[in-house]
Amino acid sequence: MDLQISIETESGIPVYIQLAEQIKILIHEGVLKVGDLMPTTRGLAVKLGINANTVARVYRDLQAEGQLRLQRGVGTFVAQEAREPMSKEEIQNLEKKAAEIIELSKQAGISPMELAQFIKTRWKEAP
Repeated sequence: MDLQISIETESGIPVYIQLAEQIKILIHEGVLKVGDLMPTTRGLAVKLGINANTVARVYRDLQAEGQLRLQRGVGTFVAQEAREPMSKEEIQNLEKKAAEIIELSKQAGISPMELAQFIKTRWKEAP
């Protein structure tokens, strides 16, 4: 499976966070479905040009969150407990809102890292 994942080493966002978030998005969008076999840690690391230990860490973290499940000697799979995919309408609405936030941030001179921290802080404060 060729996952559409890209890592931006210059973004200031740690590689493991970028990878974990992109895998979660692929699950939400339904690109990755329950039971799908994930690439091997080594294979994904080579494809992305990152350390295999980073991929292993992400897989372990996503397993702890219930997104992935590891079967020793077989592979890593999208777990039954993984969230239901978002509908196309939900994805389009989220993309539209994200584009608006990005545009406002650019106009205000806010960097992607500052925006991410801003959202993370507000997320924790939300009811």
